[in-house]
Amino acid sequence: MTHTELPEPTIGWIDFSKAHRTRVFNVLDMLEPDGMIDELGLGTLRDGLANEMFPGISTIQTRARYFFIIPYLLHEYQQLTAAKRKGKKAHIYFEDQEYEIMWDLAEAYNHEKRNGIIGISKRRAKKEKIARRPSAIYWYGLNFFKFIDSRGLSAEAILRNASQPDYLEMLSLDQQEGDDMPKEDWGYYKDDLFRIRVPYKKDWHAEKTIELYNDEAEILRDKILSRVPDKLIGKLLTGDALWNLFSGTKNFKQFAKAAVKINSDSKLKKTITLAHDFSELMYGAQILYNQILQKEIFKEDFKVEEFEEWKKQLSNEMIDFDGFQPNDITLLAPTSKPHTKFFLTEWWKEAQTGFNNYSRIKWLIQSQEANAKGNKARMNGNNTEGLKEGKWIGLTQFNYRFVQANNILHDILSKL
Repeated sequence: MTHTELPEPTIGWIDFSKAHRTRVFNVLDMLEPDGMIDELGLGTLRDGLANEMFPGISTIQTRARYFFIIPYLLHEYQQLTAAKRKGKKAHIYFEDQEYEIMWDLAEAYNHEKRNGIIGISKRRAKKEKIARRPSAIYWYGLNFFKFIDSRGLSAEAILRNASQPDYLEMLSLDQQEGDDMPKEDWGYYKDDLFRIRVPYKKDWHAEKTIELYNDEAEILRDKILSRVPDKLIGKLLTGDALWNLFSGTKNFKQFAKAAVKINSDSKLKKTITLAHDFSELMYGAQILYNQILQKEIFKEDFKVEEFEEWKKQLSNEMIDFDGFQPNDITLLAPTSKPHTKFFLTEWWKEAQTGFNNYSRIKWLIQSQEANAKGNKARMNGNNTEGLKEGKWIGLTQFNYRFVQANNILHDILSKL
């Protein structure tokens, strides 16, 4: 099977301060892979479902081997002699090494995009860098799948602290008191800042490749299965029919409609059905949002017929219209704002009556945008950036990390 090619998202900015960088990352986290912004603030609900199916995977992950590259680099830092550590702060050393690997891979793949290599367009000679390095992109997944245990700290936070004279001693004491490993084994791990739990491959530098080695594929498979065997990502690793369907479909919607017919796991079937039906239900909200926005800003009729057709077909397009329960979604997304939960509940009530009260559903859309975006809401006319007459803006159908999971799982299964 030919590996699915991936678009490479890139963005740049002038980094004035840590606070500025944090604000930029907050914006990045709202972006979809194709650059669409969550105008109605539905991302937390969508992500709750995505986490239920593909925990440890994010929308900006690309290839499975980064799950190993980062621990390998962390291991190499820890193996440095005191003399080599001296004179260069740990976080700077690690950042330098991460960029060296990025440039090595970019050159090995001739800077050709769509290989899933983060920063593949960047040039070593120009010292070009990226907004978010692989360590940040994969950090949560590395902790979730137990490749490392950073105790809730980012790589940069730990490495910055590692340069402090008393940090290693303090961390060693903390680990000896809190770690459940046998005391006789503690000496081996006493300098293990990250509690790395993946074997170091000494020759991993030998071939500049983004492809997994066979043993790495086995390790990643086993870590996923030991952590989440009953989630969709685990079932895809163990079910040939389900994986063949998943890898052979173009998007989550297409996969879900077929998967519920062949899958016998009732809990998994319910999750897939819920995710599919939530996407269908919210797609209508996205249509109406664009329709109202175009009318308000440009005085243009937009997607009127499409919205009417969507209303008529909704009960048929949803897999389980009669069994849909908004609370099933909000339980998976406990951090969702009250106004977003209210919007979902009320939008569903309107769905059951055929969306016949136009003033009511228009108010729901306008209120949700205002609550989600504040003074950046577009319908008040204050924010017209990126708006074009007759052009859709915002999300469409939810894909729930389908592409990212597909590529990472393919990396694994193609080597087993």
